[in-house]
Amino acid sequence: MGALGRVAVIIGYEWRRAIAKKKILALIILAVTFQALVMIALSQVGTGVLSPYGFGMSSLIWIIGVLEGQGLFVQLIAIIAAGGSMSEEYEHGTADILLSKPITRLEYLFGKFLGGFFLLAMVEALTTVVGIILSLLLFGAQNGLEFAPLMFLAIVYSSLVFFSLSFMCSEVFRGSTLAMLIALGVFIASIVINGILIYLPSMSDLIKVIPTWAASSFPSLVMSKLVTGFGTADTNALVQASIIIVVYAIIFVLIAAYRLVNSDVSKKTG
Repeated sequence: MGALGRVAVIIGYEWRRAIAKKKILALIILAVTFQALVMIALSQVGTGVLSPYGFGMSSLIWIIGVLEGQGLFVQLIAIIAAGGSMSEEYEHGTADILLSKPITRLEYLFGKFLGGFFLLAMVEALTTVVGIILSLLLFGAQNGLEFAPLMFLAIVYSSLVFFSLSFMCSEVFRGSTLAMLIALGVFIASIVINGILIYLPSMSDLIKVIPTWAASSFPSLVMSKLVTGFGTADTNALVQASIIIVVYAIIFVLIAAYRLVNSDVSKKTG
């Protein structure tokens, strides 16, 4: 079996391990439920409530349905799935067993990372489909649905930031609770700081290095570029967000790889 085959085995193992966690399944149910409640509420009050924000076209409401589905709950799923990915293997004593097999540490790391991230992408595919179905059922025919696959890819790409952050914390601290709390703390702090800086014009450049800015802005910026009637396209902001996402992801994964390669793999820690 070659390197790709060994990575694929770890990906399959990670899928089974993550799906077995009831808290992830609970968050998926909450995400879809919240998405449905928002769309039902909009159908009752009308899309006019969104007009102050530059959005009042019911034929494009599917974009709102898809975007709000990738907000809080999907980021929490990313943090929880990645936060326990590496650390739980140390806590349960299985990391020592897995790495005693004919597999390199980097193959193990990338298999774990890709397995968790592909699972997250499946959740995001689910919320995307649910958002589209709800918009069709509640608001009728929709325009621009041909861009839904690109929307999905934009959402997946934007989720790299906090998934990678939580994955790094999982390996660096080797404690699932601590890793999740740190990643969640960064997520909440980023939201708060972003909310403060948005009212300070002199800090307009600084806001773009806050993790939540790129993670939350990238999908909407993509749609602004593709769909007429949805916001105003800002090419510079789109390019900046895409670069910031990949830079954060690379830094976090490299730190995790350095930690794994250059430290002992301890036996059961909890």
